[in-house]
Amino acid sequence: MSPMNWKLIDEKKLHECKVFDVYEERFELSPDSTITRFTARHPGAAVFLPVTDKNTVLLVRQYRAPLRQYLLEAPAGTLEQGEAPLDCAKREIQEEVGFKAADWRDLGILYPAPGFCDEKQHLFVARDLERSVLAADEDEDIEVVELPFNDFEAQVCNGAIVDAKTVVLYARVRALLSCRES
Repeated sequence: MSPMNWKLIDEKKLHECKVFDVYEERFELSPDSTITRFTARHPGAAVFLPVTDKNTVLLVRQYRAPLRQYLLEAPAGTLEQGEAPLDCAKREIQEEVGFKAADWRDLGILYPAPGFCDEKQHLFVARDLERSVLAADEDEDIEVVELPFNDFEAQVCNGAIVDAKTVVLYARVRALLSCRES
């Protein structure tokens, strides 16, 4: 089957909120076929795994209102307008976990929900940590959790950590470590 030729023919903003906007979009697939989709447009995010010199990782336990529960996840933050992903990560590591990092490694991108959202998450590993605290956002309910890497790995593997960005970040870190070992 050959790919369809999607051509955007119309879009309308339906809703605007603090974190994302919702658009109704009409696409022409062929001269006699159109389809409507709804897209959440998001400014993007930086996601990072702080690794200490003791080979532990710093995660955050955070309340996620849509799920009505706390999740254990990698720290992350939404990009501000015009902000570079690494600059966002450097700000968020101080706000969420109270450290800054001298060594940052870019691990690529992730599209967490491409069926309805254009959010692009930029993944990083942060090392060579030093205490440095910035005030957290007032609506964040965050507890920093330090885990040995093996415990982090076990929680990803046994399904205790279910946050997609954290699982993907773990997989990218493991792949990076495997490449170094071979």
